[in-house]
Amino acid sequence: MNGMRGKTTHVTVALLALLASPTAAADVELRSPGFPPSKVAGDGSLVEPWGTVRLRIVEPPGATVTDHRTGPGPMPMALTCLRAGPLRLTQTAYRSPIWPSGVDVLEVRLRNTAQTPVRAELELVVPAEMEFGEWRGVLRGRLLLALPADLQAVRRQREWGCTGGVVAMPGWAKPSRPCDPAFRNISAGMGGVPITYRFAVEPGAKRTVVLGFCESFHPSAGIRPVLTQVEGAATRSVDPIQSWGRHVPGVERFPARDADDDGRLEVTVAPHPRASDRNPILNVIWIFRPDVPIDEEALILGRMNDQAERYVDVGGKNDQTLYEPGNLKYVFQLQPEEQREFFFLVASPGCQTVPDPSLGLWDKATLRKAAAEVWRDRWEEAVSPPGR
Repeated sequence: MNGMRGKTTHVTVALLALLASPTAAADVELRSPGFPPSKVAGDGSLVEPWGTVRLRIVEPPGATVTDHRTGPGPMPMALTCLRAGPLRLTQTAYRSPIWPSGVDVLEVRLRNTAQTPVRAELELVVPAEMEFGEWRGVLRGRLLLALPADLQAVRRQREWGCTGGVVAMPGWAKPSRPCDPAFRNISAGMGGVPITYRFAVEPGAKRTVVLGFCESFHPSAGIRPVLTQVEGAATRSVDPIQSWGRHVPGVERFPARDADDDGRLEVTVAPHPRASDRNPILNVIWIFRPDVPIDEEALILGRMNDQAERYVDVGGKNDQTLYEPGNLKYVFQLQPEEQREFFFLVASPGCQTVPDPSLGLWDKATLRKAAAEVWRDRWEEAVSPPGR
């Protein structure tokens, strides 16, 4: 008996030691009823079929995961807590069914627990090929990540480029006459996203901006007019089919000026409020110094490209984004006991795009409400005593 008692004691001690030993935190699934799941890994990474998104603490150094578990109902939820010095980061992830298959929501709460100010630096780690606009991340032509509307990321800008959120469509247009090859390509602002470019100029400088269009989808005028907004010039409505015809390339010229003296000339093609197709398109941009005479026929034929200060084959080979690709950095100066809250929207399995957070259609409360409502009946059944 004594020998058996001793063996039992050793087994009990070994079991307790095993339970107390550090192990990798289990993945937590996120889903909506009837749709494929995504998962949150033990370090808080949100793992989707198209790639992984992770928010990490860069400063203060030495961040560690202090908790990772399934959160309270009614919807499947992952709670991940990180600590770095006096900084506490709490990340809550869940699926909200606001699109046909829902979007994954990544809520973040950042808190300084010290009695002195703290500089905090976070890095949003994304797939290497992802490119960012003002508020959305694009990967292989898909809009997959929406950034917090009230935060500005620290990132490097090129001399010129598109602010992002649009979809390049090479070879989309079918010009019916000889023209510059760029008229065959477009970028489209799917879902009503404006197509915006910024070009570095001398502060307050004047330029001549020419925009090229070729509409090859719609058969008649009035379906996809667009609003052209060139800095320093009056806003103008353009209907390519009404102006030139279907499949016919044409150009619009604007006297531009850096009106706000910030050294950037902004050019935007936006959806017209009366358009039934609110996906704006654009084929070509030329930027000329104001003293360059412009022959529009020669321009359409591609014979003035070398005289332009900037020539952009929109959606083609020489196009580029304004922001360099790669991870995003966010910097905070947190006062004693100060707390910041924000959220990211991430495309879940089957989701083709994400909504624009700057429109204010969804916030933390409405996202959580939509998520809870599709699970509430099942949750109540699960926690109710038998016979209720």
